[in-house]
Parts: sequence; C-alpha cells; structure tokens
Amino acid sequence: MDAPVLDNLEEWGRVLEELDHLRRDRILDRHQNEILRLLRYRDNWRLREAALEALHDVQKPSEPVVEETCRIMMNEELYYQVRVLAAEALAAMGERLATSREPHSSELRRQIGQRMQELLDSHQPPILHQAVRRILPTMR
Repeated sequence: MDAPVLDNLEEWGRVLEELDHLRRDRILDRHQNEILRLLRYRDNWRLREAALEALHDVQKPSEPVVEETCRIMMNEELYYQVRVLAAEALAAMGERLATSREPHSSELRRQIGQRMQELLDSHQPPILHQAVRRILPTMR
C-alpha cells in the first residue's frame, strides 16, 4: 500500500480532489484502505458518496471494502440514495470479481448476491428494491 493521501477528512474538498486524481491515474486499488476509511466516515456524506462512486474503478476489490459496501446497502438508518449507490458499486465490483483469478473472488461475489437477495426478501422502499432487482441478475 502507498502512503496515505486522503489524510485529513475535515478538508473534504482536498480529499475529493485527491480521490479524483487517484481515479484518473487508475491507482485506486493501492488505496483501498483509504477508500474503506471514507466509506466508514459518518461526518461527511459527500466523501462517502464519492468513495462509493470510486469503487466502480477498483479492479481487485478487497474483502473489507466489499463487506463495508454491503453494510451500507443494508443499513436501514442511511438515506436511500447512498444505499442505491452502494448497490451499484457492489454490482460493479461483482463484475470485476467475475473475471478475477483471485482465490477469494467467487466467494466475495456470492456474498454480494446473497446480501442483495436478503435485501429483496426484506421490507424496503420500492426505490431500493427496484435498484437491486435491476442489478441482481448480473450477479448470477
């Protein structure tokens, strides 16, 4: 892992710029611990949403990143839009995992599909069910 570049999360404007720089340079995979930190950071919705959007460009998602993204999608205390963004990020990561040769890839992909099915089996707002119904077939 590289040295932290997303260090002071209170300077969120600079963090967003640096995250965009990491995306443009296609080096997000080396900074997954920092993305995980953004996903867990509860004091700024912009940072969490930007991290979820950045996950679309991660080539080899790590287990902790997948697990935290699943937690966001399943968290009924969060607003719907961020949960939909999490589901979309999981779909993108699932696509990458489908073509990966990493040993844990198929298990992570199965976990994503299982969590999406759990969400569909529970009482959730229609907007969330619609998003997951649209995404789930790509996970099978």
